Amino acid sequence: MTETTVDDRRGMIAFLGVDPDPGLLAEDRLNLPQTEQPPEPAAPSPRHGRLVAAGSALTGITLIGGVALTIYGAVQLLFNGGGAFSVVIAVIGILLAATHWGWVHVAEYLGLTIDARQQRVSDAHRRAWLAGIEPYPRFGVSTSVLDDASIRIERVRYRPMLTAAHTFTFVRETDAETTYEAQTPAEVIAATVETMRRQARLETDHLHELWEVASTSYAARLADGDDEQQRLAAERAAATALSEHINASLLEPPVIE
Repeated sequence: MTETTVDDRRGMIAFLGVDPDPGLLAEDRLNLPQTEQPPEPAAPSPRHGRLVAAGSALTGITLIGGVALTIYGAVQLLFNGGGAFSVVIAVIGILLAATHWGWVHVAEYLGLTIDARQQRVSDAHRRAWLAGIEPYPRFGVSTSVLDDASIRIERVRYRPMLTAAHTFTFVRETDAETTYEAQTPAEVIAATVETMRRQARLETDHLHELWEVASTSYAARLADGDDEQQRLAAERAAATALSEHINASLLEPPVIE
């Protein structure tokens, strides 16, 4: 186990009871692995555009139809001795022409209502994701091609960090790197990447397990009260559980895969 992982074990207690920072939904999301990215914000619904287009079409139709009905009713009334029916036709035409812009506003209102509903659902998903993110380190492996065609393999550490607002976020750090010349056989590079990724997964899973042990013990003890003394007792209980779990793991025989 690496020295950084030992530090990660000891530092877990500092994150107990700390909420994730909202910045993880924005720019700080880049400091998390691609597999743990937050849900994207809601995009405008395509139905919004279709509704506005339909509203615009109805605006034109009602304007043209209203003018036509007004002219027809007026002609019938003035030149053909039209009676009440002609008056009604003319009045309907005037009302349609006078209110033709209302269709655009109705369509826009309906579109905004749909967008607002989608936004609420999206916000709920993003809040749920944020509430579920846990402050234990992650490890990952990435590769890149350098200008001289050599290949660099980086082991990346996504380290939790406390903010000034007493929330936690993550920082992305290069934990180790290996560079192979362009002439290196592909199978050698592939084997190195696979080995590093396997180790990264094992260490990430191990730290996740340790965090679950500490946080579960902390929550169980904190349930007895929420004052400062109880919080300190909960931290001691979490530290004890974490230490006991680590010692038990050291006593177990190594896993042979």
